[in-house]
Amino acid sequence: MAEENFEQEHQKALTNLKAELPNDEALGAMVNIFKAFGDMTRVKIILALAETPLSVGEIADTLGMSQSSISHQLSVLKQLNLVSNARRGRNIHYRLSDQHIITIFRQTQEHIIEDENDY
Repeated sequence: MAEENFEQEHQKALTNLKAELPNDEALGAMVNIFKAFGDMTRVKIILALAETPLSVGEIADTLGMSQSSISHQLSVLKQLNLVSNARRGRNIHYRLSDQHIITIFRQTQEHIIEDENDY
C-alpha cells in the first residue's frame, strides 16, 4: 500500500514539475544573476550596498579600488536590475533594488556555516 501511495505521489510531483519549470527566458535571467554573483568585486559591492546607499566614490574608497572599475561593475549590476540609483545633490547613490538579493547572500552564508559545522 505504501509503495502504491508513493508511486501516485511521485507521478503527481512529476506532472507538476513539468508544468512549473520556468521558461528559458526566465532561466536565462536567473543564470545571468548567478554569473554576476560569480565576481568577487560585485559581491563586495552588493554587501556594501546592503548596509546603506553609496556613491561610486564611497564604494571605491570602501573597497580600495578605482572609481572606473566600480562604475563598470555597477553598470553590470544595474543591467541585471540588482542595483538602482538616485541623485542626491551632486552625487548619484546606488542601492540594492530589493531585499531579495541580500536574502540570497544570507542564505548562502548560512549554507557555508552549516557545511563548516559538518566537518
